[in-house]
Amino acid sequence: MDRILKRIKKERVLIIGIGNRLKGDDGVGSILAEKLKEKNKKENLLIIDAENMPENYIGIIRRFSPSLILIIDAIDFGSFSGDFRIFEIKEIKDTTFSTHNFSILLFKKLINKSDIYLLGIQPENLNLQEGLSYKVNLAIEKIIEKFKNFLS
Repeated sequence: MDRILKRIKKERVLIIGIGNRLKGDDGVGSILAEKLKEKNKKENLLIIDAENMPENYIGIIRRFSPSLILIIDAIDFGSFSGDFRIFEIKEIKDTTFSTHNFSILLFKKLINKSDIYLLGIQPENLNLQEGLSYKVNLAIEKIIEKFKNFLS
């Protein structure tokens, strides 16, 4: 993750959070993007809370023309609740990711020239309810702490 964070200091970077806040931990990407956006003081960093429709932001993303895109989303990668890791695009299958109906490889084709990574956060609960689980909230705090030095 540090390798990606260092790029925020010198490149045009887009962070896009994806999630449905009405489905428990599925909202983590959206909530984290909102929190990071509040702390962002960099002009070369655009942070978008796309909720569950990242395709609605293709035009904005193309105009911003980032060299790196970091997608944040709840991903079941078989780990413990609240665990998080960075996935390279080559690790993502040509199917939809998370609980959303949008293919990351199609997203890459539409954006074209950007490096795309996925910050996946292991959910605990995807039931129909508002609010995140305790462990996923802790993950948000840890991630914000990692980002803090790179947003100002």
